[in-house]
Amino acid sequence: MKDKNTIGITRLKSFFDAGTFVEMGAYISRPGVEDETEGVVCGYGSLGGRLVFAFAQDPSLMKGALDGLHAEKIRRVYEKALSVGAPVVGFFDCAGAVVFDGAAALAGYGTLLSTVSAASGVIPQIAVISGTCAGTMAAVAAMFDFTVTVRNASRLYVTSPSLVEEEIGTADYAVSNGNAALAVENEAEAFAAAAKLLSYMPDHAEHGTPLLEHYDDPNRAVALADRTTAKEALDAVVDAGSLYPVFAEYGKAVTAGFATMGGVSTVVLALDGQLDVASIAKMRRMLVFADAMSLPTVTFVNSAGIAPYGSEEAAMASELATLAMVQSEGSAPRVTAIVGEAVGAGFIFGGSRALGADLVLALPGTEIAALSADSAVAFLWNDRITADLSRETLEQEWRETKATPMAAAATGEVDDIVDPTELRARLISALFMLADKE
Repeated sequence: MKDKNTIGITRLKSFFDAGTFVEMGAYISRPGVEDETEGVVCGYGSLGGRLVFAFAQDPSLMKGALDGLHAEKIRRVYEKALSVGAPVVGFFDCAGAVVFDGAAALAGYGTLLSTVSAASGVIPQIAVISGTCAGTMAAVAAMFDFTVTVRNASRLYVTSPSLVEEEIGTADYAVSNGNAALAVENEAEAFAAAAKLLSYMPDHAEHGTPLLEHYDDPNRAVALADRTTAKEALDAVVDAGSLYPVFAEYGKAVTAGFATMGGVSTVVLALDGQLDVASIAKMRRMLVFADAMSLPTVTFVNSAGIAPYGSEEAAMASELATLAMVQSEGSAPRVTAIVGEAVGAGFIFGGSRALGADLVLALPGTEIAALSADSAVAFLWNDRITADLSRETLEQEWRETKATPMAAAATGEVDDIVDPTELRARLISALFMLADKE
């Protein structure tokens, strides 16, 4: 009989609500091997009262090594999850492929890649790196929507650290380069993180935006200045205690995560400063997921656009192009709040109407223009500078006459100028209005 206390089974029993885990394919094993089953445990259970499917690669069985049957067990989990419309959580802890199987083992990787790809954008997928996830298996994990790593336990890499002679593959390394959304201290925290992420997501792309029961007054006034940072505005307007950041160590010009606003599960983005390649990629990833799952996105903008970035210059145009395509092709609700600067590319890519935003609001003290005040004066008004009229005075005149939210509203690119105390109520009203957007 199968040992019921393997690492994989223990993990899944700890992850699901007590007593709810049901194993699938428990006795599948390689031909001629009777005392050890495949190195992956698969099944389903209740997570906070919600149906979730999962697999856990099991280092105590065949060292978690992958072969054709291993991949087939996971494929069957996905087949069932897709048929009933439920998320999948994968726990990765694998020694690699069964090398004696040759091409058959490699085909197992292909099966996993194809399986995860087919489910992408249809059901939520969360990867937890419980141990080693290397080589092609790292590519499989990268196809999941969000990845959680565990400090001092996770190893996530494609090329072995011994070959590149660098400190790669650690949990901290993974979050610094965007390969993981979160790094936590232990496996219990990883279970909690996966459950928390799923709480903001529908079971299936067609199931609609989740509405959470616990939230504060949608009409609650917020204490914001006429002009503020995007992060301050984000913290002020979401339901108290609901913000759950992801990718915090990557693309730091953008704060990204999930929150509720009036109980509506929402993807949130707060852009402060100048966009770099990592921040653009972070925005794009969140927008793609939001659109796939039909989740609304609220973006807070305080950006002077894009500055020269030396070695990143070669990638910048293609990254911006990809972000623009994601924004213009998206169909899920998107609302933008300009709370500080929205200058040049910061206005365009921060969430403009021209690239598909449904509604754009601005605070009264914001600066919206094609050029920053110093650049505008240098290019356009330099000849006005005299001994009695300083550059600083002209820059202030530009801000007060040419770069106002009223000027943007006059062209229809800003829908309304909102009193700061009402920003939360107005944003939630917009989310309710857009709830049935097709």
